Amino acid sequence: MAANKFLGHYKMESSDNLEEFMKTLGVNIVLRKIGMSSYPDLTVEQIEGDHYKIHEWTMVKSHIWDFTLGQEFKDKTVDGRNVLSTIRIEGDKLVHTEKPASGDGKIPSYTWELKDNNDLHITYELEGVICNREYKRLK
Repeated sequence: MAANKFLGHYKMESSDNLEEFMKTLGVNIVLRKIGMSSYPDLTVEQIEGDHYKIHEWTMVKSHIWDFTLGQEFKDKTVDGRNVLSTIRIEGDKLVHTEKPASGDGKIPSYTWELKDNNDLHITYELEGVICNREYKRLK
């Protein structure tokens, strides 16, 4: 299974253009400042078959995505938005999209890919704004 290569624990090392991405998404200034100062850890685990769990945590907040690949699920983002998310495999990438549960609003995407050294690169995209985040694989 292609998603299994993402299993493991990661620590964010760098991020660029996150504030502009969050601003485009409509995140308030207080949450943007908190987000800019956070360096989250991520753990990706397989529960069974196509059922996975991604746990993200910082000193301030934590979040868990509990999902089955390709199936839409309800989620509440760390900035408080109610969304319908889908996480799927596209080639050798993991792609996560969020659409507003209300049906109106912005639809960001997050594309995960492993680099040659097995570290993780996540690209956030929304309305032409791109944020790149680099994570070091710890195990």
